[in-house]
Amino acid sequence: MSRIILTSFCLTFLFLTGFSQDDKLIKKGDAAFQAKNYKEAFTAYELALQQNKDNAYVNFMLAKCYLLTSPKQKALEYAGVAVRKSSPPTNEMYFVYAQALHQNHRWDSAIYYYKKSDPGRANYKNISRLEGECMNGKNYTSNPKNVKITNSGALVNSQGMDYLPNITADLSKLYFTSRRAGSIGGKLEADGLPFEDIYMCSNVGGAWNQASNIGAPLNTDVHDACVGISEDGQTMFIYRGVNGGDIFQSELKGKKWSAATPLPMNTAFFETAACLSPDERTLFFVRATDAYSNRDIYMCSRTVGGAWSKPIKLPFNTPFDEDAPFMHPDGKTLYFSSKGLTTMGGYDVFKTTRTASGTWSTPENLGSPINTAGDDVYFVLSADGKIGYYSSNKEGGFGQQDIYSIRMPVAEKAPELALLKGVIKDDQTGKPTEASITVTDNVTKEVVAQYRSNSETGEYLMSLPAGKNYGISIEKDGHLFYSENMTLNSNSNFKEYKQDITLVTIKSSSKIVLRNIFFDSGKSTLRLESTAELLKLVELLKKNPTVRIEIAGHTDNIGDETLNQKLSEERAKNVVTFLTTYGIAANRLVPKGYGSSQPVAPNTTEEGRQQNRRTEIKIL
Repeated sequence: MSRIILTSFCLTFLFLTGFSQDDKLIKKGDAAFQAKNYKEAFTAYELALQQNKDNAYVNFMLAKCYLLTSPKQKALEYAGVAVRKSSPPTNEMYFVYAQALHQNHRWDSAIYYYKKSDPGRANYKNISRLEGECMNGKNYTSNPKNVKITNSGALVNSQGMDYLPNITADLSKLYFTSRRAGSIGGKLEADGLPFEDIYMCSNVGGAWNQASNIGAPLNTDVHDACVGISEDGQTMFIYRGVNGGDIFQSELKGKKWSAATPLPMNTAFFETAACLSPDERTLFFVRATDAYSNRDIYMCSRTVGGAWSKPIKLPFNTPFDEDAPFMHPDGKTLYFSSKGLTTMGGYDVFKTTRTASGTWSTPENLGSPINTAGDDVYFVLSADGKIGYYSSNKEGGFGQQDIYSIRMPVAEKAPELALLKGVIKDDQTGKPTEASITVTDNVTKEVVAQYRSNSETGEYLMSLPAGKNYGISIEKDGHLFYSENMTLNSNSNFKEYKQDITLVTIKSSSKIVLRNIFFDSGKSTLRLESTAELLKLVELLKKNPTVRIEIAGHTDNIGDETLNQKLSEERAKNVVTFLTTYGIAANRLVPKGYGSSQPVAPNTTEEGRQQNRRTEIKIL
């Protein structure tokens, strides 16, 4: 009898002890879930599940954890158990099961359980929206785009979270944000992950090398995220977790980044995700006026004095979140992510085009498989339109979130722009040098963009959208300016030009070609498109009042040589007339015509003849 009582007591004790341990694990999991420390929540819930695999609540919470992380297939498994083992399932369990089905692209089943989760139609508006997302998903996934999505690999990604890819226009550099071991501050957030730091990779032989922490002064002991990079890689926009979340700006000086300074449009609200237009005169960014929700995309323009105008909210924003604006180097196509519009769930990537009048086209969903029912965000695209990047928590990655490359559809029309890159050197030292670069619309005479080459590497990079006649002037004190012309038809497809440039010191016998001086065929009258270049020459002569120059006219060998000689002389004289009109003394200017006697290229091709038809200046 005593043995029976003792056995009964022991069984009761073990049951109560087991229950207490199970309950403790669940409470620990709940606390971790509330703190968004999903790694710790997983551990606690999975240990609790070992005590009772049929525990509907634990299965339910594990499903919620996987919905917020990955893999989403696990969410579907646990949510299914929670529904099957509950008598009856709660409406919230049906809703989470519907979300898991939705995330796994089980569109019809998701719609069924969404309806089942709201029998009294108290949540009709939200359920109707989610059903619409499922219908969008059915449409997109039944007509997938021909793209190839590839994980960027272990040299880029880590076991932590890697996201916010930002690329230079020529794909030479990749900047991104990571929450991985080894952060500068060494601190952990409440979710158990390190604070954000900025990392960088270089393109070596067509592949990214090992990612490296960009270090101080950009990475600090708070959250530091690269939320935008200029197309030439010389300006970076940084999010810092201060003042509710602000955007900072840093410039690359040689190989070192300057201390980051806050942008003037920051407020006490949350600002992030900044992007410059190719001409660096328009800034797009995101502001959330309700803590971290209700995100919208704003735009402001650089004024004549260099300040930023008051931000305006773009018209395609919805009542839901918009994020991650990226203006393509073509200067007109804006990519962004939205939880509204025609999304199939979470954030989807869209694109809209700015027209010549400044309006925006109806945003277009990039479709499947780029977009999924999960969050698809931080999309960027190379200048040639061939390679995109974004971050995703897809199954099979290296960590909780990885960066992926996207081989875009071949059939899509190439972007209408030219990409110019190279190195600027000094003729005296032969070393790379910093120089100012001015791009002018020769027709309107408007300065459309201004850049600088890197002070240590001499590298420059710029994109020129099609449809204009561009005059490019590269200047450095004590040197003649370098002149280049780029005329792009409105339907010109993408082209990349690599041109290293040597700036010539102002000294006797130094000469340059003025490539933006234009005459009609067989005529000597200066065309209006020549004005910007001639004014640049006026400025040079006024800065150097003791300099005398020869203005030399040259032609190709087509036609009568006597006529060519006369034409070249008249053109040189007309340049002199322009310069004297703007205050340059005639005794500093010597016009001379050489006809076709000094070719710089063979006259057997149109390209060669075009090079031979030129106007030069030489220091006397």
